[in-house]
Amino acid sequence: MSRCRHRARAFLLASSLIAVAWSPATGQERPGAPRDPNGHPFRTPSGAPTDPIHRIALVSVERDGFSRRVAFTDLGDRLGFWIHRAPSDDVELAGAIAGGAQSRFDLEESDNEFIEIHFRLSALLRARFGRVAARAELYHVSSHLGDEFLARTGREPVSTSREGLDLLAQIALARGLVIYGGPGFVLRSSEGFRSPSFRGGVDWELARRGLRPFASIDVTGWSELDWDPTVALEAGVALGRRVRIGLLGGFGPSRAEQFFREAERVIGVSVSYKR
Repeated sequence: MSRCRHRARAFLLASSLIAVAWSPATGQERPGAPRDPNGHPFRTPSGAPTDPIHRIALVSVERDGFSRRVAFTDLGDRLGFWIHRAPSDDVELAGAIAGGAQSRFDLEESDNEFIEIHFRLSALLRARFGRVAARAELYHVSSHLGDEFLARTGREPVSTSREGLDLLAQIALARGLVIYGGPGFVLRSSEGFRSPSFRGGVDWELARRGLRPFASIDVTGWSELDWDPTVALEAGVALGRRVRIGLLGGFGPSRAEQFFREAERVIGVSVSYKR
């Protein structure tokens, strides 16, 4: 528990230092409103592991003292179907649906063995009030292990599923810099996932034409795991507004649903396309 507190304090300190360094009072331009590349309220964090995105990553995963070369392949997107803007442009409301699949493949097996797939479907209500944005996400998640992986490892063929509600708020501190955070609640679970959870992070992207450096840190903690945080890190360059190339890393409880209670370390390279 003390280790978790130390990590939380370090995260809050880093967030405070970034906020001070990039505050508009230091001479930076007034920050723009938090919007996604399509102009809708709430900017999806670049390195968030649970948000739908098109990505392929080649990584090294260390778990239980063993290291494996693994490919992450993510396929996902959002479809905005409604938006309302107040005449003053200070208030926006928008609705969307989102869906995606995240999978893992073991590159050290001769047939690039399929390890796990994770499906997520959700309905989103997004809003913006000046420089502050918020998102409510009602989601369904289900995960499944691959047959070859089960046969080789002897694991039990357990499939997890749950429904929940995640609430996030974010604020633009400076141009390109956003911090966010909020709670999550499990409404139903096949494997006894318990509420609540908390997620927070910092997302930065240099606002300019051409190559745009970016960096993000996303931290999620579950009460079920004594708040031991899952930390996801990503940094690199964006080509235009959508394509990103960078280094990907992370540590803590696995981001894969099937290995949720197992700690792992991840480091590798990533290419993604974010809408």
